Amino acid sequence: MKSLQRQLVVWLVCLFMVVGLFAAGISFYSAQRQANELLDHQLRQIALSVDDGDRLSEMGARLSSESPTEREQDFVIQTWVKNSVARTSRPGFYLPSANKTGFSDIVTPSGRWRVYSILYPDRTVQVSLADEVRFQIAIQSANRVLFSTLILIALSALLVVLVIRYALKPLEQVANEASSREISSLTPLPLSNVPQEIAPLIVAMNDLIARLGAAFDLQRQFVADAAHELRTPVAALRLQIDNLSTNSAHGDLEIRIEEMRRGTQRASRLINQLLQMAQCEGRLEPSRRENLQLNTLVAETVAQYIPFANERAVDLGMIKNDEVTIYGNSDDIRILIGNLIDNAVRYVARYGKVDVGISKIDEIARVTIIDNGPGIPDAALPRVFDRFFRAASQDTGGNGIGLAIVKAIAKLESASVSLVNRENGAGLVATVDFKAMENISLVRKV
Repeated sequence: MKSLQRQLVVWLVCLFMVVGLFAAGISFYSAQRQANELLDHQLRQIALSVDDGDRLSEMGARLSSESPTEREQDFVIQTWVKNSVARTSRPGFYLPSANKTGFSDIVTPSGRWRVYSILYPDRTVQVSLADEVRFQIAIQSANRVLFSTLILIALSALLVVLVIRYALKPLEQVANEASSREISSLTPLPLSNVPQEIAPLIVAMNDLIARLGAAFDLQRQFVADAAHELRTPVAALRLQIDNLSTNSAHGDLEIRIEEMRRGTQRASRLINQLLQMAQCEGRLEPSRRENLQLNTLVAETVAQYIPFANERAVDLGMIKNDEVTIYGNSDDIRILIGNLIDNAVRYVARYGKVDVGISKIDEIARVTIIDNGPGIPDAALPRVFDRFFRAASQDTGGNGIGLAIVKAIAKLESASVSLVNRENGAGLVATVDFKAMENISLVRKV
């Protein structure tokens, strides 16, 4: 795991080093230029002050008493008469004579020399200094600046570490606050003293905590409701089993077995719906989507519920079947339409009627399921998609979870679903709108 503090320190120290080196380079360039200008001025002044060079012998004698290092750093003064050296300040060392007045650079086996020459009618005066000496003077001047720069870099790095630690201390406090909490704590993390740039991260984390809290509450409620709903059929089965053990009359036995069969069917249906709900809520998007002929899919689903409708003496059929294509998951949409049909057939009275229609309205593929049942009280309509909520009586055999599954699948399929009471009489209208497809070939199959 990368340390933000370490990265900031390393990058800032490296930045200071680069700036320091750049400043040292500029300082060296400036020092070398100033040294060259000063030394060129001295070369010229010395050359102008030399007359016929009668004191050069005295300078040469003094030069012999100097150390080699001191001797190498001295100016070399020569006077030429015609084509031969008349006098020199460094015996045994000679530089070629220049052929013009002014500055020139002469390269010899001993190194490069900067020379200023004055040509008189009867003689030539020449003053020179090794470039190595000039370079060393510039280096010494730049070193003083570089030393100061290095000290400033070290102090700046220390200051950077302290400032970054101080700036990141609120984050450390938030981290300690989060790590020291109980696993069940969903209190938002504190935002006090958090840097403005970090505040959005803490806000996002608090939002995630709030959503996790809501999900945990929903899950706890789901488990509690499921346990409550399963308790009734299980208790009924236990009671019926006890009755079987105490009553062995053949006619009564058949009645008890039929009651047990209905109880097991209800428990099985509830368990299947709970599994469907858990699968729907555990996904962010459908697992597989493809081009679907909605009219064919709905017709097949209606056919599956014909036996159930006949058992309850309900007239189930299709009144409109427009051909329309959508993009979605066939299994999920079968469950969605099936739960709406099941809900309509289950709550309509005997000899009632349930009509299913498919129509294409502009870019909308609409499925409508219309029944002539008792409808839903207006006050209960906002809650019909809540889990385990039942607006009708308990003797319908419903578990109050089918419409919750419809709502969850509609969200996955980006569809809209609504339930409204019929305006022209008793009954309910369930509407599901999907996005219709105009050009199937442009949709990618997965």
